Amino acid sequence: MATATRKAAALTERPDYLKERLKALPDTPGVYLMRDVQGRVIYAGKALSLRNRVPNYFQASSVLPEHIAAMVARVYEFEVITTATEKEALVLEQTMIKRHRPRFNIRLRDDKNYLYIKLPLNEDFPRITLVRRPASDGARYWGPYTHAIALRTTLKTVRRVIPYRSCKDSEFALGRPCFYYHLNLCSAPCAGFINREDYHEQLNQVASFLDGRSDHVAKRLKQQMQDAADKLEYEAAARYRDRLDAMQRMAERQKVLAMGRYDQDLFGLARADGQGSVRVFSVREGRLSGSENFDLVGLDKDQSNADILNAFVSQYYANATHIPKEVFVPEVLPDRDLIEQWLTERRGSAVTVRVPQRGKQRELLEQAAANAAETMRQMRIKLDYDAERTASLLNDLQARLQLPALPVRIECYDISNIQGKYPVGSMVVFEEGRPKPAHYRHFRIKTVQGANDFAMLQEVLRRRFSRHARSEEGTPEEPSFSRLPDLVLIDGGKGQLSAAREVMESLGLASVATFGLGPRSRRSCFGLATANPSGCRWTPRRSSWSSASGTKPTALRSRSTGSSARKTRSLRRWTASAASARSAAGRWFVSSAASTTSAAPRWMS
Repeated sequence: MATATRKAAALTERPDYLKERLKALPDTPGVYLMRDVQGRVIYAGKALSLRNRVPNYFQASSVLPEHIAAMVARVYEFEVITTATEKEALVLEQTMIKRHRPRFNIRLRDDKNYLYIKLPLNEDFPRITLVRRPASDGARYWGPYTHAIALRTTLKTVRRVIPYRSCKDSEFALGRPCFYYHLNLCSAPCAGFINREDYHEQLNQVASFLDGRSDHVAKRLKQQMQDAADKLEYEAAARYRDRLDAMQRMAERQKVLAMGRYDQDLFGLARADGQGSVRVFSVREGRLSGSENFDLVGLDKDQSNADILNAFVSQYYANATHIPKEVFVPEVLPDRDLIEQWLTERRGSAVTVRVPQRGKQRELLEQAAANAAETMRQMRIKLDYDAERTASLLNDLQARLQLPALPVRIECYDISNIQGKYPVGSMVVFEEGRPKPAHYRHFRIKTVQGANDFAMLQEVLRRRFSRHARSEEGTPEEPSFSRLPDLVLIDGGKGQLSAAREVMESLGLASVATFGLGPRSRRSCFGLATANPSGCRWTPRRSSWSSASGTKPTALRSRSTGSSARKTRSLRRWTASAASARSAAGRWFVSSAASTTSAAPRWMS
């Protein structure tokens, strides 16, 4: 493996160095990672021969596809990882895409949010749970599922037919039946009302249903009903009868297809404006048992549908818990043979990837594509509507706070400690009016002893903005620190705000607008508007915007039940604070009514 080191210029601007690097490439299968000036992976790919594949990216830009040329222009270094076979390279490529989420790769959107059903097999009385990541722990998994609400609804329905425990181990250890037992949603293994063998038999029925084999479950329930009746256990036979009826009603909702008894997956693709959507139909034993939709990002207009599906199918089965016997796609995949070998090895029997030209499979592919197109259309309508609302709110915020620029990136800071011990700082980020959890950060306080919020806040801000300064000098930094915010919010009063400004001014960041949010008991806002000497304007939600110039607010809406006299005193206090602010050499302090108990604006919650 070659080690990547950052250089001062793009690779294409250093032809001698590039020539030597390409000459040293091994003639073996492997994965290559393209890195930008900050060391981030912007593209990951696989190759049967690294020596033959990688040089193709560094041809004249006129012969490269547009998106590849744009990527190569940003490459400052690359590294390669060799593998024994091309199949191993395929698996490693999907791992790298999932880990680094490269900008120029086709990838699933927010795949960390997909859910899996987990059923442990090495416990006496296991419970079925939902997890975000499957693990190699001997348990059975089903997924990925994209719709959490629909998945939980399905499990609730299954549980009404086949009861199973859902309680935590601490509750199970109490040894007494809970309310779910009396609702016929649990067979109470905690109280010994069912033995291990019968409980595992119920879980096997649940597993068969999740596998799409409802016919097997119905057959088994019918046999259990008959056995109970032969033993004159009529109450047990009635329970099995009710479960059988419910299972048959559930099975009737699954579309029966004349497509044989094999397990099949069908993929339909829709794309527009750099985004895509793939609908996956799951056929189990001739029944359409499931349908999931996945969003794609990183698409380019000059990429073919076959290339997009090739990338998606590889990523999808890297996370899938079930491999079908047949996979149907609308176009021939470039890596079809390689994908077939990989899936065959995972399944343990032959898997084929086919392109149907007619018949029921072709109709289902067209139906899947139509479903994907409709899902993407509805999502675009929602995103456009949300974008319009967000833009309006940000414009209003800019006007009311008199900010020099639209607050596209907002960073919020807070300090927490337990009586001066275990202090930490947190950074929460909003971009374009939306939370950006990927940029959230925690800071362990290292230099401050005791409960000193001011010094802790200064340490956090100094570390955060020092890392931005290093990125400006060319030192690679993670994306959360490589960009300056348009607005900084401090959870604290005038003292915290002054401490924050002291650090920012010392780092040459005095132009960054900074505001402080006071304690909930007072609902105060402390502002420093160095770029706008006319004053800062802000009051909590359901209160009018007020000016630091000393004029009374036009209205003061409050959900509190405080008296008029209290509100009058609050307004006087506000006026005095505003007058004091005007004489504070560029610092303005605005305090809302002490009795105001309304929450902070939505974009801050």
